[in-house]
Amino acid sequence: MIDLKGILINSNYKKETEELINIANLAYKHWETYWTGFYSTYVCEEILKDFENLNDFKFFIYGGFSSSQRSRIACFRGDNIPDEDELKSNFPAQGIKIYGNFLFDNATQDDFRSLLNEIGLNQLKVGDLWTTGDRGAQGIIDNLDIEHIDEKIFYLREVKVKINLVGIGELQIPSGRSKKLVNTVEASTRLDAIASAGFRISRTKIIERIENGMLKLNGSKVNKPTINLKIGDKLELENKGFIEILNLEITKRERWKVKLLRK
Repeated sequence: MIDLKGILINSNYKKETEELINIANLAYKHWETYWTGFYSTYVCEEILKDFENLNDFKFFIYGGFSSSQRSRIACFRGDNIPDEDELKSNFPAQGIKIYGNFLFDNATQDDFRSLLNEIGLNQLKVGDLWTTGDRGAQGIIDNLDIEHIDEKIFYLREVKVKINLVGIGELQIPSGRSKKLVNTVEASTRLDAIASAGFRISRTKIIERIENGMLKLNGSKVNKPTINLKIGDKLELENKGFIEILNLEITKRERWKVKLLRK
């Protein structure tokens, strides 16, 4: 085994980094490819920055399609690199279709994630998930221990839903979210103000999500909306992507011009 504990100590994403360290040692020992669970693609990119100078290992980020917002990291030995097409064809995931009539009882992506969690699929087993109008949802999940949900009926609130497991190629892949620059003027650099502007969510709703532990600042959950942010800070809001603060500038009227990169 190779000692990678120094990377873990300095990481902002300790849980994710620890899993990657564990599978890196397995890959090195067994000369095989190992995959992490599903994490935000942005987090995958961030934690790999700490591994980029290690020649013993190589990595590959993939979530089932090119613009996925949640991905897994494949790890393999630097002297045993598989072909990219081989990695994609052997990607350990399955497509899922959730059918139901939500015309009179609208359901969100969060609702469908909660349903999957209730039937035994925790966050690490679920990749991208998207709604299909008022007819349900589709997504990508881990391919292990899921046979018990195929062709089965469940309930999301009062709506009966049926789940089918399908190949990823049978899914209607959503269009990708492109990176976007956001410029705004705020009264302060408070977390709730900047997060509200960047994620396009009302101040009341963003405070609620912060207090419920759904927002991370530089990899760590925070529950105080009054924290003042600085250039370089990175925000992650569950199921809503990421924001990086590129610039903060005080105006003559003592307001803040804020430049953000939303991913």
